[in-house]
Amino acid sequence: MGFLDELAGSLQNHQSDGHLPGQLQAVWHWVQEQGGIEVLLQKFQQGGLGEVFSSWIGTGANQPLARSDIHSAFGQAELQSLAEKLGTDVQGAAGTLAVILPQLIDRMSPQGQMDEASLHENKLDLGSMVNQIFHR
Repeated sequence: MGFLDELAGSLQNHQSDGHLPGQLQAVWHWVQEQGGIEVLLQKFQQGGLGEVFSSWIGTGANQPLARSDIHSAFGQAELQSLAEKLGTDVQGAAGTLAVILPQLIDRMSPQGQMDEASLHENKLDLGSMVNQIFHR
């Protein structure tokens, strides 16, 4: 079972609307637009959530993320951009991100650290991987 198979399987428990492949791809494209994983980490640190983000990278339990945490880390315009990609409102986008992002980062750091391919968008095209898994 590959990276996205595991991620999709674990997320399937949280999503009942059947739009998971599109949501994963939309979130990944949004992450790239934000500047990649490194920039997300900086935003979480600036929002006082650096320890939460670090828990997803580490090998221990992942700390949960609430919609309010997403609002602390990202501005209204950034969340509106994601909402448009997901076809929802800002609250819906924050909720989707709160579910997907911790598991995405956790799966990208199975050994307790991010590798270079995970940190640099040009070396890991998750969107293409989603398309391959779901045969788009």
